[in-house]
Amino acid sequence: MYISSSSFSYRLLSGLLFCLLIACRNEADSNNQYVNKWIGTGLEGRVAPVASVPFGMMQIGADTRPYGAGYHYDDPSILGFSHLHKSGGGCADFLDILFMPLPLNSGMTDEELYSKQYQAVLSHKDEKAEPGYYSVGLYDKQLTVELTASRRCGLQRYTYASEGEIPVIVDLKYGSESACTIQSEHDVDTVYASAFEWIDPYTVRGYRCSNGWTPGQQVYFYSTFSSPIKECVLYVDDRRMEGMTSAEGTNIKALLTFESNTGELEVRTALSSVDTQGAAKNLWAETKNKTFDAIREEAAGKWHDVLGQIEIETTDRKKKELFYTSLHNVMLYPFLFSDVDHCFRGPDWLVHQTDGFDYYGGVIGFWDTFRAACPLLSVLHPEVAEDYVKTLLEHYKYAGQLPIWTLWGIENYQMTGIHSLPVITNAYLNGIIGFDTELALKAMTESAMKDTCGYSMGYFVGLENYRKYGYVPCDMEMESVARTLEYAFDDRALARFAEQIGRSEEAAYFNEQSFNYKNVFDTDICFVRGKTKEGKWRTPFAPLASSHRKDDYCEGNAWQWSFFVPHDVEGLAALVGGKERLAARLDSLFTMSSALEGDDVSGDISGLIGQYAHGNEPGHHTIYMYNKVGQPYKTQKYVNQVLTTLYNNTPDGICGNEDTGQMSAWYVFSALGFYPMDPVSGQYELGAPLFEYAKIKLPSGTDFIIKARNLSDSNIYVDKVFLNGEELKRTYITFEEVLQGGELVFEMKGEDMI
Repeated sequence: MYISSSSFSYRLLSGLLFCLLIACRNEADSNNQYVNKWIGTGLEGRVAPVASVPFGMMQIGADTRPYGAGYHYDDPSILGFSHLHKSGGGCADFLDILFMPLPLNSGMTDEELYSKQYQAVLSHKDEKAEPGYYSVGLYDKQLTVELTASRRCGLQRYTYASEGEIPVIVDLKYGSESACTIQSEHDVDTVYASAFEWIDPYTVRGYRCSNGWTPGQQVYFYSTFSSPIKECVLYVDDRRMEGMTSAEGTNIKALLTFESNTGELEVRTALSSVDTQGAAKNLWAETKNKTFDAIREEAAGKWHDVLGQIEIETTDRKKKELFYTSLHNVMLYPFLFSDVDHCFRGPDWLVHQTDGFDYYGGVIGFWDTFRAACPLLSVLHPEVAEDYVKTLLEHYKYAGQLPIWTLWGIENYQMTGIHSLPVITNAYLNGIIGFDTELALKAMTESAMKDTCGYSMGYFVGLENYRKYGYVPCDMEMESVARTLEYAFDDRALARFAEQIGRSEEAAYFNEQSFNYKNVFDTDICFVRGKTKEGKWRTPFAPLASSHRKDDYCEGNAWQWSFFVPHDVEGLAALVGGKERLAARLDSLFTMSSALEGDDVSGDISGLIGQYAHGNEPGHHTIYMYNKVGQPYKTQKYVNQVLTTLYNNTPDGICGNEDTGQMSAWYVFSALGFYPMDPVSGQYELGAPLFEYAKIKLPSGTDFIIKARNLSDSNIYVDKVFLNGEELKRTYITFEEVLQGGELVFEMKGEDMI
């Protein structure tokens, strides 16, 4: 059939308009629209508005400072665009492989070139950030920089207002200037080897090896350009070197110049921990024959799927922004570390290969995330959680113990506890069983009995003293009380796992060990406190005092840590004289003065309600303890208070640092109406939902629906709860009940009806 050209054009235009309408409709229907990537970019939230995909290796973003997360909302300028960030992290590192496009036709002829001398004024009016994408206008809007990402690749698109020569700096010296170091001489991310090579007109490659929070970080990159490189000038030790196309050293920078007839340049960079060939494989596998816009659309689609797993109904856009931004922040992690061929560099600094699973060893911060972030992952993404458990077991094979705190594949031994144990147990209790359980028990047992775990905070840490004395003596180790409490909780996690797989002997031993928390609880004053190896209490004792990482606690004081017994609230109640006395102690925690004592108070003690510190993780379970002492209405009261006063949709909207998703995970769970107070119990404690309706679309294909009848700003208390039509006479639901799907209905009431 003959079609006229005018008819064809009309149909083509109609088709394009239809596609555009579909795209607009999909965007309007997507929860991506509610993600406010500026939340937490101010104060100490340490969130960076990076372009990324869920669980990816690549977090490419603008750097406004060479420390923290690399970005802070209050900073006035941009230093460049680095490819590795730890958005929401407490401790600092990364910011590797920085690119910075300069003004058009401004090729530098300076004999010297220093990091950070090429800054551009930042205006938030010219910024845009959404899931998988970031853009900013620079140089009085003469340049627009756009960023997007795949799992291992970061794409940059520079669009100038006119055509001409485009100069771009690649800085391999630049990195974090404030690391939570394990070596005092490397408090700054210190380069010990780097290299840059111009391969062909369209390609460069290289590496940056540094010491910082972890030693021996090896970051390899492979970059391609949409236009040929007209000129490449290398700077070695800040000095211009003519006629060189490659260089090695500890301070390498490159000034690349491109001729563009369109005023546009696209840069594609892939990373690898293995070598530049691994980075090249990643680049071709993930970006070949794809446009920038197509990859941006793919990234948005992945976030659409992840954020669409939970649907909430509310007319309050602020609440929607907080909820979906929180869900987004949680699902940045775990952090992919293996290449497309499943190779990775292990904790022994050697290259290994998995048998096909994704190795998520890039960032493992379990001191924070074992509490709620990992449990949320187990519910929504069991396939990722299973690979995460396999990652931990793979780490054990090469390190001789499970991860404590890992960055870029390397163990740094920071923080207290062995919290790989509850992560594995929680996953198993959520039906994630596709891993070697015998190997897991072996790894868990050996890690829990390790005399020396590694070097951190100026000395070797381990469990030798804990096993010998039944507690960590305060005259032998720092943070002794926190270590004792967390080791005891981890013992319960191990006991639960052993019980689940039918190993009664190990279950009995570690269950008994889980009561060791009692050994640092002074029943005369009802506080946990330091005890010497001779069994004497440390004096003087000041329950409001804090000395950051130098006292008997960890980022907290005696008031906050005395409630860290999530696995045995009844036992804790018995120590203080019964449930009513424990309830009174909780009341004091929330209603007393927020004043702190000490010359070096931990900055992590934030988000205070009385002495309850929501801005740091050790107390995240505490509000839900009211359920266990017969006063659930107080759980409901304080949950609502935290949700509505300590989170907001501004750059200052997180009351502590995000800690790789844990602060946000608390919000997600609590807003839905339940929380894993003890993540190895198999139970969620009930709180009070923030929404009239929510639906969790479970990976099994079933839905778990939460409804709140008669909910309002004043009706924040729970009258009755029904599960699948039957009234619950308990304050919890089980993991199994959630995973089976069904309907949980809260009937709400006001304070006058309590």
